Amino acid sequence: MKYLNIAFLLFLSAALLSCDDDDKARRAETIRTQKQNDSILQIISKNWKFDVPPLAPKVEERVGSWKEWKQFSDELAQKPTGSLRAYKQKSKNLVGKADALRNNIPPFFSKPQVYSRIGVIITKIKSLYTYINLDIIPDKKVTSLIEDVTRETTSLQTQLDELVRISEIPKEEGEEQMLRSLDTVRMANPETAPQPEQSPQVIRPTNVPGAPAVPKSKINKSKILN
Repeated sequence: MKYLNIAFLLFLSAALLSCDDDDKARRAETIRTQKQNDSILQIISKNWKFDVPPLAPKVEERVGSWKEWKQFSDELAQKPTGSLRAYKQKSKNLVGKADALRNNIPPFFSKPQVYSRIGVIITKIKSLYTYINLDIIPDKKVTSLIEDVTRETTSLQTQLDELVRISEIPKEEGEEQMLRSLDTVRMANPETAPQPEQSPQVIRPTNVPGAPAVPKSKINKSKILN
């Protein structure tokens, strides 16, 4: 019985030491992760800026009723402060605002190319949300996606400006530009240009049995022609 008690005490001591070691390891891992996250937070905070240029005045006039665009732009311009939690919440908000861009697009801008560019922005922002919510945040990927969102948003604004510009081109000038473009295509691809028609070959009459004879002089001329 005495030996059993000693064995039990030894087992209990070993278990307690093991638990203590596990706690120390967990605390050390928590401290390491916290330091890493603090470093990542500094990097993200430094690079969290969406330098999107302002809309052209004529575009701004046409998007006045597009409240989803204004909400998205405002959300993009507001930089979060504090912890990583604030940046995670900001990325979640951006996903919602980007998704809403498909709603209430002014009819003038309701074009396939506009929807396509909005789709790219949504994809990039959702990727940003995914990466910033990982346990170990890949800071380089996050900063790269911030640049992508900036670039794609700028491209969308450029597309809107292009649609306005094209709409202001006079019809005659627009037709002239179209014809000039077609001529450029033809010059670049000669095979697509229309080929001149060939004149049909003239068949010269010959003497047929039972038919009136053709004068010899005419036969000679036809041979020369052939």
